[in-house]
Amino acid sequence: MERRSALADIYATTLRVFTGSDEPTAPRTTPEVATRLDCGRRATYKRLQKLADEGLLRTKKVGAGARVWWYPAEVDPPDHRRLRELLTNAERLGDVGAWEYDIDDEELFWTDGTRRIHGVDSEYEPEIEAALAFYHPDDRGRMRRLFETCVETGAPFSVELRLITAADEVRWVQASGEAVSEPGHATVRGYLQEITAQKQHEELLERQRADLEVLNSLNAVVRQLTDAVIDQSTRAEIEVATCERLGGAELYRFAWIATVDPVTLSLVPQAEHGCEGYVTEAELTSNPTEPTGNGPAGRAVRIQEMQISRDVYEDPEFAPWLELADRYGYRSTAVIPIVFEETLYGALGLYSERVGAFGRAEREVLEGIGEIVGHAIAAVERKQALLSDDIVELSFRIDNTDTRFGIPASFEASLDFESTLSLGDGEFLVYCTATKVGCEPITAVADTEAIEYIEAVTVLGETNDGYKLEVKMVDPPVVSTVASVGGYVSNVTISGDATTMTVHLAADQDVSGAIDRITGAEPDIEMLRRRQTTRPDRSLDRLFQRLPDSLTERQRAALEAAYFMGYFRWPRERSGPEVADALDVSSSTFHQHLRKAEAKLLDAVFG
Repeated sequence: MERRSALADIYATTLRVFTGSDEPTAPRTTPEVATRLDCGRRATYKRLQKLADEGLLRTKKVGAGARVWWYPAEVDPPDHRRLRELLTNAERLGDVGAWEYDIDDEELFWTDGTRRIHGVDSEYEPEIEAALAFYHPDDRGRMRRLFETCVETGAPFSVELRLITAADEVRWVQASGEAVSEPGHATVRGYLQEITAQKQHEELLERQRADLEVLNSLNAVVRQLTDAVIDQSTRAEIEVATCERLGGAELYRFAWIATVDPVTLSLVPQAEHGCEGYVTEAELTSNPTEPTGNGPAGRAVRIQEMQISRDVYEDPEFAPWLELADRYGYRSTAVIPIVFEETLYGALGLYSERVGAFGRAEREVLEGIGEIVGHAIAAVERKQALLSDDIVELSFRIDNTDTRFGIPASFEASLDFESTLSLGDGEFLVYCTATKVGCEPITAVADTEAIEYIEAVTVLGETNDGYKLEVKMVDPPVVSTVASVGGYVSNVTISGDATTMTVHLAADQDVSGAIDRITGAEPDIEMLRRRQTTRPDRSLDRLFQRLPDSLTERQRAALEAAYFMGYFRWPRERSGPEVADALDVSSSTFHQHLRKAEAKLLDAVFG
């Protein structure tokens, strides 16, 4: 307590050097005050600085290293201290600070709030060049021009800028300034308010707004694209339509679709819009040992997942194509693998002028496009395989089917597949004719629950030499693989512990790739024979050849299921709800698909 009292006396004595004189507001140098106090200069300077910090004295530099001090007589000490405390608290609560620049003396003053915003301590003495250097390099020139104009012409300013604190933290501030004239004194005063949180909130809202606009625009494009690819009858038409819809959208500069050469692993362009020749010029490949094999395109093909670069100039793996980015004018890219039921049909490349494009919501939509296009390509290839006269017939053998699939070793039959309908989610309905087998073995198999991949077997009726069957299968690897490569199973012959299977593919398909996929679907599948032949003539197939391309898979499934289940016979062998249940759709949906298919069928017959 005594020490505090002694300190108070020391500062009071120092202050009386000013207040006790005839001219309290007259400036005094540190040596002059030290002489009056009979005290050392260093100790005197510390006392004067403390009084200045408390707001009881004013000070400024003069000359190279000198400083003068004076008492601000216009404010009495108690009121001054109170105002200073209020200012300090207000600055802290509002993230605001004040500053003043003495034009004549070229001296800059900061309040504690301004120091806090800049991240410096209370002892920091600012100078104008150092203060301007705090501003972000991209904003510094603007702040300098505004400040100098205010000094020269008195024009006020208020601007939002970025500054970099002493700790290298970027902060947004609202900086303002205005000229103030005092008798014999010209100054510029202003305020600084930190608005980082506000700017971040504004930027978040702007990003959300921009993302919503992108999403709305992209969804509209996807709807148009879906309608467009459904209307196409060939793979080439689907690829062209996809590139035209996406490459022609405002969101993107250009688009391409490419397939992978199985020997060289190079990407071979199939369709391009807005960038004719780009794929060839970019020398894209999926070979990871090549310099151009580790960009988005190469990675997307290898791992069959979308790959993006939201800013190609910040992506070190995009270095091989930066010259192309300059020339074609894009900043971001996404490459979407075109995949359906684990079959890779190629890759779709999209390029945008937007920095930071392909955000999460946009990527989710684009991933769906890869599946839409893949499904459309698979559908036309499957239709081509069904209707093409020139086919490749493949024969396979699977051993140990009794122990592997649970088929009784005593069961023998030849199953001629007439229709295989995909219901989605790995479910298939197979309509076939079983020959070389009696009714009792079929009934026994139908009642067996342990057969792998077979959920139900229904005897639909009897023929001259066999039985009509409906077989519901779940996740059958071979059947689903054959369907995914655009082929169909024509016959399965079960004999003891071995099963042989005949598969038909269109002659112009990638037969070698299809063989690799089929033999890899189950262990120990052996290919027995491959031959090119002409597909057996069936009246139903000839009729389907006359049907318009607009007959959808669902419409065809409804038509075939109704036919094979006896819906059209009189009396009906199966009702509409029973057929709908087999297709795993509602009765109303089944009838809607069936009516549309019937209308197109009649148009094909009578049109």
